[in-house]
Amino acid sequence: MPKQYYRTVESLLDKIDHSTGDEAMLVDILHLLVKNLDTDSFGVKSGRLFRERETDYLLIESLGDLGATIAGKTINKNYQLIKDIERHRLWVMSPTTPGWDPELESQFVAGDSAAIIVGRDPAYILSLGIRHHGSEDDLRILLETIRAAVGLKLREEALVSQLRQAQTIQHSLLPARLTVPAGFDIAALSHPAEEVGGDVYDVQEVEAGVVGLMLADASGHGLPAALQARDVVIGMRMGQAKDEKISATISHLNKVIHGSGLASRFVSLFYGELEETGNMTYVNCGHCPPLLLTPGQEVFELPPCGPVLGPLPDAVYRRGHLTIRPGETLIIFSDGVTERQGPPAADSLQEPPQFGTEQLIQVGLECLNMSAKEIAEEIVNRVRRFGAGEPFDDDVSIMVVKRLPQQDYSPAESLVSVSSPEGSRR
Repeated sequence: MPKQYYRTVESLLDKIDHSTGDEAMLVDILHLLVKNLDTDSFGVKSGRLFRERETDYLLIESLGDLGATIAGKTINKNYQLIKDIERHRLWVMSPTTPGWDPELESQFVAGDSAAIIVGRDPAYILSLGIRHHGSEDDLRILLETIRAAVGLKLREEALVSQLRQAQTIQHSLLPARLTVPAGFDIAALSHPAEEVGGDVYDVQEVEAGVVGLMLADASGHGLPAALQARDVVIGMRMGQAKDEKISATISHLNKVIHGSGLASRFVSLFYGELEETGNMTYVNCGHCPPLLLTPGQEVFELPPCGPVLGPLPDAVYRRGHLTIRPGETLIIFSDGVTERQGPPAADSLQEPPQFGTEQLIQVGLECLNMSAKEIAEEIVNRVRRFGAGEPFDDDVSIMVVKRLPQQDYSPAESLVSVSSPEGSRR
């Protein structure tokens, strides 16, 4: 085969790869084929694109020969050559081909033609009118290559579309506005490592003067993790709607995740119910211990009250109790924050450094006088800079709960406890 042949194929494949959309992409490809294959090797003189309907194929684009004047014509699916195209996916036809209907064919093209079928629901037939075959083998190889490339591109576009839909669904689960108790300032941010992620947060009023706070992290990231995270949000909201106790809601959710069939997946979750008084009852299901920071630079961790959700259907989850006093700040975060890797170490045998809990504490203490939103944004900015601006390897989420200071505030030890063991103080 001449080099020009390969250049033509490479050029067409490159343009297909960089195209966008489904039907619009196929129209562009039709124009490219007619424009680039009107050569001695292929002899393409015209082209048509048909869209599948229930009982026929509708002509939506026509180039050369009769041109756009025949757009809107149809071919019934019972036509023998349509059946052959659907069965073989690529078909070269002429007036001597069994089933050829001269009267019908004359409405579209005079003489030989070749067609490929791509996509599904709907399928499309891309048909080329051929002045002469030249080398039919070359034409078949080219069209089969084009058919495979277009099919791959359509599947890619379908996947991107599904991811966009998943992203829209996930965003719809996040509260548009956070319910904030009197005397508090609350903010939350989430940055998925991919189009969608496994981190999700929620802030919902449970009853008058009580707000439910949640941050969950489904293992992994991307679409599978996002679907698991969706189930967590829905499960928790259902429990809140039924006025279930925290422990009962968590136990039910654990059984649902365990029975989902995704045995390799698990979800860490922190959920607390915060009262206007500053008292909060919480459950930490294998999640990163949230940090309570005081104006006196003290730091308390809220350790796990039970394992991650999913692996153990009968896991027991104890409740913890916390009092957030005026001027104190609670930082709830996913492991994408503390496990963010920095630039590789000089010694290639060493693991890259991680952002870590100590650095998170340092940033939090430096920002205590900022608003909750400013604290969350500053933490994310520091985490991003720590990784030299590289894309996140894991989902990064932060929730900041700040109790506003009072004029008569006097330092006192924060009350943090878990049924057993007690909360840890750093």
